[in-house]
Amino acid sequence: MSKVLLMIASSPRSMEAQRAFHLARTLHTQRRTVSVVLLQDAVLAAVGNGPAQDPDGLAMLVPRGVSVYVCEHDLTLRGFAPDMIGGAQSVNDQRIVDLMVADDTRTFGCF
Repeated sequence: MSKVLLMIASSPRSMEAQRAFHLARTLHTQRRTVSVVLLQDAVLAAVGNGPAQDPDGLAMLVPRGVSVYVCEHDLTLRGFAPDMIGGAQSVNDQRIVDLMVADDTRTFGCF
């Protein structure tokens, strides 16, 4: 069975991000291997516990074993250090490309 990589770029509380988080939970429940890459404003889901933090987003995915990758460049542009919620990993652009083109991986953009 193929791996699924969801690339999320929208703010954590947007409808697009909410749908992507729901899709990740659903696919994981179906026993698929799911990974999430947070880009642009979606990186806010992985930092601190401010108003952008979404308890139904990453907080539901990380404990279930869904791999979460956060674009370090987008963190820096928004003034955040690579300190994030537990279970999330800061990655550079090359690592994101490697994840996208990995064997047996289907990549979906969720904007």
